[in-house]
Amino acid sequence: MKKILLSFSLLTMVFTVSAQKFEVGLNAGVSTTSKPHKSLYKGGDNVYNYATNFKVQYNINERWQIGGELGLTKWQRKDQWALDNTNNQSLGKQEVKLLIAQSATSFSLQANHVIPFYERYEDFVRSAIYLGVSAGAVIVGNDGKVNYSRVNPNTPAEYTYASQYNFESGFGMLLGFQIGYSYYFNSRLGINLDIAPKAAWVHTNDVRQGGANNYYNLWYIPTTIGIRYRLGFE
Repeated sequence: MKKILLSFSLLTMVFTVSAQKFEVGLNAGVSTTSKPHKSLYKGGDNVYNYATNFKVQYNINERWQIGGELGLTKWQRKDQWALDNTNNQSLGKQEVKLLIAQSATSFSLQANHVIPFYERYEDFVRSAIYLGVSAGAVIVGNDGKVNYSRVNPNTPAEYTYASQYNFESGFGMLLGFQIGYSYYFNSRLGINLDIAPKAAWVHTNDVRQGGANNYYNLWYIPTTIGIRYRLGFE
């Protein structure tokens, strides 16, 4: 029992001393998604989707920072398909949604180079610019459904078209980089702007069209703002 209490006390002391080197952050914003390469369906037009992330950073010194990020976003694009009836008469172009990922949950490790800025007579970093790299994994959630629609309610059933195509669930790896700016109101609390392009390589269990959408890679660019909180500062 004494050994357990001693170990706990030592860990508490280490954390107390080191806590001032930790930062946590919560951001939210939007993300864009590129065309998926090596898949049958791509989607010609971009769609803006939500993006959010939670970060824990450890400041090795005032110039270097390492940490981890948990991110969540949605991958979606759209297209315009031209439809004709049996007499080759145009029914116009109809929007088709391509839902690549209902949810894309990423886990990544990060390393940043930090450029700090101080103000006169202050003993803490008032603001900082950072640039870094990240690597990790992404879990893709989706249901593989296909939604069908008609041009209008009076259109015959044979003119039904696929208005939304959902990919299947999958798993992959990601690489990326991030650039951002943080401003602190005091020694603890601040705000942050983060731009973090990422490339993902994903395998799914989609066997439709001979597995033509089973593997793909794409870029997505979460752009978020949020809060930063330093632990252990007085």
